[in-house]
Amino acid sequence: MANYLSFAEAYTVGLRDILGTGGEVPSVRDPLSKASDFGRNDRPYRELIGYQSRIDDPASCLAVTPHLPINLSYCFGLLAWSLDGRNDVGTPAYYRRGAHEYSDDQHTLSGAFGHRLLTANGNQLEEVVGRIERDPAHRRGFALVLEPEDNFRKSREYPCAVGVHLFLRDGALTWLTVMRAQQALTVLPYDAFLFMGMQQYAASLLNVPSGPYIHQSGTFHFYANETEVARRIAEEPAEAATLPAFPGTPDGGREVARELIDFEQRLRGAAQSGDVATVDEIAAHKANTDFADVARACLATHAYRKLGDKTSLVTSPASSDAAARLIAAI
Repeated sequence: MANYLSFAEAYTVGLRDILGTGGEVPSVRDPLSKASDFGRNDRPYRELIGYQSRIDDPASCLAVTPHLPINLSYCFGLLAWSLDGRNDVGTPAYYRRGAHEYSDDQHTLSGAFGHRLLTANGNQLEEVVGRIERDPAHRRGFALVLEPEDNFRKSREYPCAVGVHLFLRDGALTWLTVMRAQQALTVLPYDAFLFMGMQQYAASLLNVPSGPYIHQSGTFHFYANETEVARRIAEEPAEAATLPAFPGTPDGGREVARELIDFEQRLRGAAQSGDVATVDEIAAHKANTDFADVARACLATHAYRKLGDKTSLVTSPASSDAAARLIAAI
């Protein structure tokens, strides 16, 4: 397993590894799978089997490249939606087109990772954290996303994540994400951001620092028509961007989650209803926690763009230079 300081480094090397030694695979044919464009297109791909990376600093969770700009608003929106345990399709659809095509009923996303980890079958993450708190050497800190029923359900959703495994080792929380399938070019930046954010939240509940983040994929791949973009990023490495770390206490971690969820819901609702006053109010007041304040700046700027305001830019003193550039580019 390769070891990296930042997600950007792991992302760049992962693409190089697929380009260098990945095998060519013909298109999936299942019309219920995005891998066949839901039966509309032939999508051959290039993959590595059983690939994993270890990232030392989960706060260094962004890879910035001009060849494939990251949608930071979607990153924060996805994390808020997941920490709230929701599965409505409306939230991700607000941040990115195409979210509805994964929904069977056009209202919900039954495979939503946060929903499955936090609300669908009880709060697995809280239970696992409690188990580790009572017995720090525990090996049973595994929370499931994939369920046996997924193998018998005819659905457009078959979660890409199997589950997450938490370990308290050397006084810090190691987090292992197990993916059955990981699209390595366009989806990994969002999955990694989500799970590294959840790692920091869980570590704060345990009152310990975040340790290494490990991302393990059964199939690690990108599609044949994405090869040129992957090659450009491999040749011109992505820049690492760091966000403020979650506070290292249970109260601090819960405050980040509360603020993030609140900002996301209020700003999305305001943008969708044309409520400029609410966006102005949130834009004018700093959050109590640094991580949530960067999210506030990003999500408020996104809300202004949704309202047709192309010039208003909300800033946060907690933003790194790279994160500030991502917000300014919304």
